[in-house]
Amino acid sequence: MPNVQTNTVKWYKLVYGLLVFLMLLALVIFGIVTWNTVKSQANNSLIPHNIGLSSAISEFLSRQKSVLDSVASSLSYDAGQQRLEDILKATPQMRVMAVLDENYQPKVTTGDLKADEWKPLFVNDKMIGLPFRPSFIGESVLPIKSTVYDSQGKVTGYVVAAYRLLDNSEMWQVSDEDGLQRRSLIVGPDGRVYAAYPESANFWEGYIDTYVDPEFVSALKSTDTLSQETILNPTSVTFQNEEVDIASRYLPEYQLYIVSGVDMSEIKARWFERMQYVAMAVLIFIVAGFFIFRVVLKRAALSETEKDTAERNVLKLSQAMEQSPSSVVVTDANWMVEYDNKRQTDKQGVGSRLEVGKALLDVYPYRLLNRDLESIKHSLDHGDSWYGERLAKEPKQWFSFSVSGITDNDGSLTNYAIVAQDISERKRTEVRLYKQANFDALTGLPNRRRTNDLLEDQLKEAWKNEEKVAVLYMDVDNFKQVNDTFGHMLGDQMLQMVAMRLQKAVMSRATACHMSGDEFLIYIRFTDESDVKEQAERIMEILKEPVKLEGKRLFVSVSIGISRYPEDSGDVGGLLKYADIALYESKNLGRRCYSFFNTELDERNKRKVELESEVRQALVNEELFMAYQTKNRISNREVYGFEALMRWNSPKLGFVSPEEFITAAEEIGVIDSLGEFALYQACEDLKKFQEDADHPLTMAVNVSMKQLTHSDLIQTVQNVLEETGVNPKCLELEITESMLAQRLDEVQPVLNGLLELGVSLSIDDFGTGYSSLSYLTRFPVSTLKIDRCFVMDMVENKSDATLTHTVITMAHKLGLKVVAEGIEDEDQLALLRVYDCDIGQGYFFTKPLNCEQMQSHLRSLKEKPDWAI
Repeated sequence: MPNVQTNTVKWYKLVYGLLVFLMLLALVIFGIVTWNTVKSQANNSLIPHNIGLSSAISEFLSRQKSVLDSVASSLSYDAGQQRLEDILKATPQMRVMAVLDENYQPKVTTGDLKADEWKPLFVNDKMIGLPFRPSFIGESVLPIKSTVYDSQGKVTGYVVAAYRLLDNSEMWQVSDEDGLQRRSLIVGPDGRVYAAYPESANFWEGYIDTYVDPEFVSALKSTDTLSQETILNPTSVTFQNEEVDIASRYLPEYQLYIVSGVDMSEIKARWFERMQYVAMAVLIFIVAGFFIFRVVLKRAALSETEKDTAERNVLKLSQAMEQSPSSVVVTDANWMVEYDNKRQTDKQGVGSRLEVGKALLDVYPYRLLNRDLESIKHSLDHGDSWYGERLAKEPKQWFSFSVSGITDNDGSLTNYAIVAQDISERKRTEVRLYKQANFDALTGLPNRRRTNDLLEDQLKEAWKNEEKVAVLYMDVDNFKQVNDTFGHMLGDQMLQMVAMRLQKAVMSRATACHMSGDEFLIYIRFTDESDVKEQAERIMEILKEPVKLEGKRLFVSVSIGISRYPEDSGDVGGLLKYADIALYESKNLGRRCYSFFNTELDERNKRKVELESEVRQALVNEELFMAYQTKNRISNREVYGFEALMRWNSPKLGFVSPEEFITAAEEIGVIDSLGEFALYQACEDLKKFQEDADHPLTMAVNVSMKQLTHSDLIQTVQNVLEETGVNPKCLELEITESMLAQRLDEVQPVLNGLLELGVSLSIDDFGTGYSSLSYLTRFPVSTLKIDRCFVMDMVENKSDATLTHTVITMAHKLGLKVVAEGIEDEDQLALLRVYDCDIGQGYFFTKPLNCEQMQSHLRSLKEKPDWAI
């Protein structure tokens, strides 16, 4: 319940509690009175019921006794059968009637029951016998007998009959006019129950002798000394585990007790029937009162809370206005000051207080609102507040003003509430954050985010005016080398210098932007493509002048990619993408140049992207395989070894040349996996080839510079040799000459480590790179491979023949073997034999074959006769 402690609430609680107490007390009292009444009525009804029941049973037994006595006095054994049947028919309750001799043996019997043993039923020669059940599913019957005397008074036999007492429902239901369900019993002096109405609800209790409790018998025997007309007053006893109130009467001539009883459960049911409606009414009253009390309390709490909240709000509002860092002023409808919270400052920032009654719009800085009075009035007339930010030129301060109207009950404007705040610092912060978000901190040029917005606006304007826009995307050539060599500080200075020169190059004709790192962008409107070329050449011309930084003369150049609107793309994203593709082309062309985007570049770029995407899964999908080309001795054409060549047949791209996919694999970083696959597969296949040869064979595998510098190549080779069991002397690693020249010092330790494993090294494509005798002496190579470009034309071209001969002679002087690539005819082979070349390779011997094909080729060589060449 609401926690509201007021005198009114306490009074309501007291009244409600008292009413609930009185209602509950009345309910208890009513319940006690009702219980006594119901029980008294039930007990009082027992006496008349018992009188009626006793009379009915006594009359029934007396009448049946008379019938039996008349039969006994006049019965003849010879003529008794018919009479017994007549009596049986005349008496509905009678089930069997028999005439017995003095030994209780049947002489004449009629009826539908068989009772051959009558003697045990009549204990102590009583007239009323023990009840019995003639069959398992039959009903209980009560036997009665009459003694037959002869003329001398001697017992000569008995007339007996068995009666169904429970069939006589009128006898048992006598005096039941009030509808109260009662128990009726016939009980013997020993506590045996001769008959019970209604019968027991328990199925098995009907088949065993039933006795009442000793206390029950004691209560009955208190009537033994009473006269036949005396009735035992109702008392409580237990019968069949139920509490019963009984009244009884003793019939001395039959030695039976006639008992009338009412179950306590029946009395309780009647009591509950009377109480339930009263109790329900009381409960409804209590619950209804509770909810009414809740409503009253809530209303009292709401009223108290609203009052307390209103007081607190007034206090908070007053304190908030007084303690607010902003200036809060309340004026009348004519802008005359009525309240000021003393937070007003003058132009020098000194605090001052407005005089009450003074015109607010004549005071600094509120005079800035004079130009906005119409706008303020319009907003307030529409039920809104007015907000504005204004700059005071002297002393260059920014203020925010919030004006709200205060109205009376009729809705008429009575006052203005003005909140003013000096926001100069916030404005300076906004300007600073805007610059940080939109301009590069190093160069001061628009950054990538701002460039996108500017370029978007430029394209919209160009679309309206049907103009053309060119995007020149550029980056500084070899900037990483400058950073790594001279440090980032000097690199930053170089970028600042580049930015200054770009601004000088474009002047007002274009806009220069700094995208990121060493990447810059310029966009320019143009009429003819020559305008773009002129601008690109001007940029390159200005930037080629040496830069002197920290006493060092540095030469700067840029590579430029150009895209055009609307020719190449109609949106910012497309223009940037295509300019970047053109920039990549400029780098491929050797840098220090510019390239225009075209569809061919786009197709090549898409091909590159597809290659990079597909080559990642090529190894997993088993699309890569190894081919082999034999290396033969020049002297006798005998197979000396093989060169392992990787091939890729893509389901999506078709056959892809090694130059394409090896380059793509190096760029995306999967060359190590491809190289490891080549080593494993080549060594495994070498073992198969060796089975078809009668002399040791070698296997040459190409190794890229990425594997030499960025992977644990030594460990990989060692693992391959250990797992495949190939002799290290049979494995040869080929390295391109140009790669060795570029990374001379970096790869030297790796080559030495490989040599320690026992493998041999060879220089591939010798003569096409930076040929130098110095690295031939420094690197632990054992073989030179002369490039096919020299072998191909050496028969016709004396210069190529001389160079080839010179290289062979030089290599032999250095103790190196020489392999000539690209041998395609007999003349070339003959000339190389003259030059004393060691090994030859080319289509003259075999084209590249897969493992199975190469095995077949080797077997075919073994099958040739000894005289075959």
